[in-house]
Amino acid sequence: MSTDRTYTCQEDDICLVAYPKSGNNFLLFLVAMLLYRKKMDWATKGKMIQNVSSEPIENLPPPHLVWSHDSYDPSYPKVIYLVRDPRDVVISYFHHFQKYYGESRDFDEFFEVFMEGGIGPGMWDANIESWLDNQEKVKNGFLLVKYEDLLENPSKEAKRIIRFLNLDRSEQEINEAVSWASFDNMKALEQKQHSHLNHNSPFVNQNIPFVREGKANKWKSVLSKAQQQQINQTFDKTLSRLGYK
Repeated sequence: MSTDRTYTCQEDDICLVAYPKSGNNFLLFLVAMLLYRKKMDWATKGKMIQNVSSEPIENLPPPHLVWSHDSYDPSYPKVIYLVRDPRDVVISYFHHFQKYYGESRDFDEFFEVFMEGGIGPGMWDANIESWLDNQEKVKNGFLLVKYEDLLENPSKEAKRIIRFLNLDRSEQEINEAVSWASFDNMKALEQKQHSHLNHNSPFVNQNIPFVREGKANKWKSVLSKAQQQQINQTFDKTLSRLGYK
């Protein structure tokens, strides 16, 4: 862990790791309910889920569910790593920057900076590869989850996660967790709890929703042929490794 962080991973932590805008909250909503049997929402997320970059949440019962955008870190004891097609990630990230940072660059400019690793936490493929290359070193286990699989069959992925976490959950509990983590529900919760996502800040564009579409393959109608080719060439190894070619 880097020295500027106050939280230190515990032996029984479960770390949900992903490059930004990979469907992190979709997975967090799902896993939190499967693990804790509690309905996490936008108001309670900061009290239930430990951000690895933040101060420790007081009186948080173990096992802690920890979320992170970091590259491989040997201190993470058990990891669920979420990946998403980078061609969709860059589009979602652009809208995120518009909402929270008043992004003034047009999409084409933003795309170029993203491809150069100029958007935190750096190059998409480097983040992914760091975990794939070191997955055997994660001492309590590593599970790779694809965002597209979560969308297509959330119940099936929920059952993979349950097995990985050694949980015993009924079919009804799985269905309830899947329903709670659905985009329709997250969007409805955003309407009721928007202040928790807008941070009551005048700098946040409240007209841009945080939960947008959550669809796969949006890039086919947004990215130019040249941009598609650039991503395919730059991230060729990782795209092939993950089956995104």
